[in-house]
Amino acid sequence: MTVKGRVVMVTGASSGIGEATARLLAERGATVICTSEREPDLKRVTDSIRDAGGNAVPVVVDFSKPEAVDGLIEKLETNVGPIDVLINNAGVGMRAQVTERPFADTRFVLEVNFFAVASLCSQLLPRMYSRNSGRIINVSSAAGQFGCAGMSAYSASKGAIHAYSQAVRVEALAHNVYISEVVPISVRTAFFQNVRGKTYKPLGIVLTVESVAKCIVNCAERNKPAAEVWPYFWIRMVFILNAFFPGLFVKLNFRTFKRNLNEHGESIK
Repeated sequence: MTVKGRVVMVTGASSGIGEATARLLAERGATVICTSEREPDLKRVTDSIRDAGGNAVPVVVDFSKPEAVDGLIEKLETNVGPIDVLINNAGVGMRAQVTERPFADTRFVLEVNFFAVASLCSQLLPRMYSRNSGRIINVSSAAGQFGCAGMSAYSASKGAIHAYSQAVRVEALAHNVYISEVVPISVRTAFFQNVRGKTYKPLGIVLTVESVAKCIVNCAERNKPAAEVWPYFWIRMVFILNAFFPGLFVKLNFRTFKRNLNEHGESIK
């Protein structure tokens, strides 16, 4: 499998992981449909890809609005061609304790991070089934497998992506369609400055966008893509241990939570 000559859709391609992934895909010869709600940034990315000899198609779409997502796949396949690979990367963060933000913010995070993904999958999968081929790569987060205190809505949205990917993966195999999940930890990106609620300074190991993008594209090009891809392997060992010692990890999570609050000059609400 190679992405050369194939149509690949990347959501959230105007910055961060999405931008790095779109650039790498274009370098390897793919036609990249780049989507984002931030039109100026999206134009910058797609113009840069084209200037370098790549093929990029900018599509402005706000994934927080269901009406903007409905029918999107049909429109894109009509105008660009059949989508061989979908990379669901678009996402928003929210760092806040439950008592600090209105519930509408939680709904907003779930709309962008999960419901938009589920909508795109439900639109595209019947088309991939009829072609008996296709790949979907959902970018989730380690926070979706062990909820982070102070980031409950974000953790819940990524946890939903994890369970959804697990379930749909089995259904899709009967049609030669592969569903993969990429599970990064903190990544060095402006994502943490654009969250709802309060900004977040990631602690500990922080990955680069290029390293995560390479994992995503390599997954897309495997003959049989892995079910889960962990850009930082050792964090997976932590979650395996959590299955055996959940009480211990509640204590560790609480310590991390307090450390994060101290780093940001905040207190428990």
